[in-house]
Amino acid sequence: MELLWLLLPVAAASGWWAARREIAKPNRAAVRSADYFKGLNYLIDDKPDQAIEVLTRMADVDRDTAEIHLALGNLFRRRGEVDRAIHIHGSLIARTNLTADQRRQAVMELGEDYLRAGLFDRAEALFRELMEQPDHMEVAISRLIYIFQQEKDWRQAIEYCDRLEQIGGGSKRKETAHFCCELAEVASSRPKDAEAKAWLLDALGRDPDCTRASLLLGRFAMRIGDHQAAIEAFQAVERQDRGYFPEVIAPLAQCFSTLDRLDDWVRYLREVQERDHSGRVTDALAEWLLKREGEEAALQFLECELRDYPTLLGLRRLVEIKLERGEGAEYADLRALHCISTQMLNSAARYRCVNCGFVVKSLHWCCPSCQQWNAIKPMPDLVIKTTAG
Repeated sequence: MELLWLLLPVAAASGWWAARREIAKPNRAAVRSADYFKGLNYLIDDKPDQAIEVLTRMADVDRDTAEIHLALGNLFRRRGEVDRAIHIHGSLIARTNLTADQRRQAVMELGEDYLRAGLFDRAEALFRELMEQPDHMEVAISRLIYIFQQEKDWRQAIEYCDRLEQIGGGSKRKETAHFCCELAEVASSRPKDAEAKAWLLDALGRDPDCTRASLLLGRFAMRIGDHQAAIEAFQAVERQDRGYFPEVIAPLAQCFSTLDRLDDWVRYLREVQERDHSGRVTDALAEWLLKREGEEAALQFLECELRDYPTLLGLRRLVEIKLERGEGAEYADLRALHCISTQMLNSAARYRCVNCGFVVKSLHWCCPSCQQWNAIKPMPDLVIKTTAG
C-alpha cells in the first residue's frame, strides 16, 4: 500500500504531461494551417518573397510535408534561384516516405528546374521517365519536344510531335512542317538535293500552307536551273499567305527575266496588286512599268494608287521618278521628302510577331521572344485605305 501511495503522484504527473501534449498537438496543427494560408495569400497577392519566408519556416519545422517543399522549390525557380529549387526537389525525391504521386510530382518539378537551368540532358532523362505515367505523359512529351528544338534534333522533335498528336495533344502539323524545312536546309548545305527536296515535300504534306517550304522549293529549283518550277513554287507563296509575297518578288522577277517572259511578269504583278495594295507590291509594279512602259505610265499608276492606298514605299518611288526629270530649286522639297522617306524605311522594323508583338528587321521562322513557329509576318507598308465622303 505504501508503494501505491508513492506511485500516485508519478501517475498524476504523467497524466498531466500527456494531456498537455495532446492539447499542444492541435495547437501546432492550427499554427501550421495558419502559416499555410498566410503563404497562400502571399502567392495570390503576387508577393513571392514573403511567401518564401513563410514556407521556409514551415519546411524547417515540418520536414515531412512534401507539398510544402514542392511549393517552396517552385517559388525559388520562379524567382530565378534555380540552384535552390534543384536542391529542394532533389532532396525530396531522395526520401523513402513519399507516395507514388508525390514522387512523380517531384520528378516533374525537378525536370522543370533542369530545363530552366539549361541542363537539357538531365531534364530529358526525367521527362522520359514520366512519359510512362498517363497523368504526366502529355506534359512530359511537350517538354521533350522543347528540348529537341533547343538541341536542333529535328528528327526526334518530329517523332515526338507525332506521338503527342496520337494521344490527343492537339495538331502539331505547322510545327513539324518547319522541322522538315530545318532538315531540308541542313541537307541543302551538304549538299544532298534529293534528301532536301524529300523533306520539303514532307513539309507540304503536313501543312499545305507552309510558305517556308514553297520558298525553299523555289530556291532549290533556281539552283538547279529549273526556273519554271521555281516560278510555280514562288507563286504558291502568294496563295498560301499573301503577307509573305514580298519575299518572293525579287526571285520571281529573276526567273521571269531568265525565261524572257517579262510581259508575263508585269501581268502577274498587276493581278497580285489588285488583291494586295501593300507598299512592296506597289513599288515593284511601278519599277517594272517604268522599265517597260516609261515614266508617264509609272507616274499615272502611282498617283492613282497612292490616292486610295497611300504607302511610304509608293511615295518614295513617286518622288524618285519626279526627281529624275530635272534639277533646280523647285525640286528641293522633293529631295528632302525622298531623304526623309528613305531614312524612315531604313530604320523601320520589317517583321512583327502576331503572337507577342516582337518586331525585328530580318525574317525568323520561329519567334525569338515567344518561341512560336510561323508567327513572325512581314509588316505591310499600307498606311490607310481612304474613303470617300
